[in-house]
Amino acid sequence: MAGISRRGRLPLGMAVEELFKQALGLADPWTVVACDFCPETKRLVIKIDFVKGSRFPDPGGDNAELCPIHDTVSRRWEHLKFFEHQTLLEARVPRIKNSDGKVKTVKVPWAEPHSGFTLLMEAFLLALARVLPVREVSRQTGVSDDRIWLLLRSRVSAAWEEADWSSLERLGVDETSTKKGHKYGTAFLEVDGKETSRGVGGSKVARLLFFTPGKGKATFQDFAKELDRRGVPREQVSEIAMDMSPAFIAGAGEQFEAAQISFDRFHVMKICGDACDQIRRQVARENGGLPKGSMWALRGNMERLKEEQREMREELCTQYEKIGRSLAIRDLLSDTWNYATREMAEEHLKGVVAWCQRSRLEPFVKLGRTLKRHWEGILGYYKNFTTSAAIEAINGLLQLARRRARGYRRFENFRAMAYWIAGRLEIPAMRSPTH
Repeated sequence: MAGISRRGRLPLGMAVEELFKQALGLADPWTVVACDFCPETKRLVIKIDFVKGSRFPDPGGDNAELCPIHDTVSRRWEHLKFFEHQTLLEARVPRIKNSDGKVKTVKVPWAEPHSGFTLLMEAFLLALARVLPVREVSRQTGVSDDRIWLLLRSRVSAAWEEADWSSLERLGVDETSTKKGHKYGTAFLEVDGKETSRGVGGSKVARLLFFTPGKGKATFQDFAKELDRRGVPREQVSEIAMDMSPAFIAGAGEQFEAAQISFDRFHVMKICGDACDQIRRQVARENGGLPKGSMWALRGNMERLKEEQREMREELCTQYEKIGRSLAIRDLLSDTWNYATREMAEEHLKGVVAWCQRSRLEPFVKLGRTLKRHWEGILGYYKNFTTSAAIEAINGLLQLARRRARGYRRFENFRAMAYWIAGRLEIPAMRSPTH
């Protein structure tokens, strides 16, 4: 006679089928009818059936109507390993005939329709794919790369379709490399965090909304169409943080006329840094070269340089007036983003442009024209004090996704991995797996 365990939960001597029924979380009318274990193949097959005479709800109805069984079909799903042995669930899945005379396959509680995995196995694979390359997930689980990619694309796509974009107000846009050979994609992301004054709060949290091939104006058209499809008004986007790409500027202007464009200081300072490099090369040509290490001594912020580099910079600025002037303009421009209000920053920027125009340094004269042409976008920083922190964080995640998807044969694989890592998606299989 079966005894009772000390905790009073499971009868000692319980049939193995009943143990597996409880372990799988099955409820009536489902039950485990057999467990076949093969030591040679290291495979455990758990066979599930339903109580004879059971009725099931219409999978496409309101679940109020219990329908008689029309026939059954055999199905198999891969489950988590049992002590390192491959585990499969097999079941006769009923097909019911509803009141309209339509025959439909019943949805089983342990797996999604048309899936070769149980919910728990799906959750396990998806969790691993978030932190490991797919090839490594395949190696550890014994599931083929193709099956994992199919699962990832299917579940991530479904979760992405259900994602709520209604909160979108601030948009970040950035291009990122997708493959070697100058292959790019454009990422559109939601920027969170509203600051009340400079340095208070921070736009450091973002989620990837839309990822599309290319880096031209057409990418904005694709994103705008997706907003329309989801019922999000384009006028709701009040700010777009991006780089100074002419294609991005044109695309944003056409699709989001009311949005404030904000150019991040990093991209503005990069253009200024290019002008400084041109002056350095010009001085080197005029004087038969510069000391070894000059390029790195003249780049970057003074406080980040080594002692010998700081000394070299000071010496070069003293010896070559053009270099000293170019770095002085760069330092002045970098202060544009250190003011508390737009009005104060605008007065400062006017002084920078004026100095560029009278500098007699052609790269900086050109820089002054560029600053004037992108005036509103540069000062757009002061709308929400938006920096590139959130955008660069997502770009880093995208490059992580690229490394995780190494060997991917299609952009869709990269996009699925990118959405899964950076999209903050909720996948049903992760929320309510069979235990």
